[in-house]
Amino acid sequence: MTHKLLLALDSSEGAWRAVEYVAQSFGKAQGVEVTLCHVLAGLPPVLWDDGHILQDKEREARERLKAEWKKEQEKNWDELVDRARQHLTAAGFPKGTVTSEFKTKYFDVAEDLVNEAVTGGYRTIVMGRRGLGTAKSLLLGSVTNKVVQNSRGCAVIVVP
Repeated sequence: MTHKLLLALDSSEGAWRAVEYVAQSFGKAQGVEVTLCHVLAGLPPVLWDDGHILQDKEREARERLKAEWKKEQEKNWDELVDRARQHLTAAGFPKGTVTSEFKTKYFDVAEDLVNEAVTGGYRTIVMGRRGLGTAKSLLLGSVTNKVVQNSRGCAVIVVP
């Protein structure tokens, strides 16, 4: 049986420690698939559906603009994703078992990660900690804390 693992990836040191953890812990394991998931910044307001009924040409044009925006955002993260993929394959993951997913932020990063885990059938979420102090994490909240509190039906591994 395949074990699907969702690895939250951003440019933080904590996220890279999570990549290293997955490489060391699961690299030689059989049947593990890893998806490197990065949640892109929210869609610019100019691309939002502003509530009026669009004609077919307008809708198509807006969808093309959204697709171009997403592609440009993905390009900004390709280097980091490629580096993580190479690190995981060097640790023993077969090439086809490490994929990547870019999700456009819909709610907030934590909720989007939890939703992706549920809809994608992932059994484990792995993510790094940013290292906020206790007071800051209580006042501001953190993505990691929200994922742990809201995850449903999967394990969450937080790498310090």
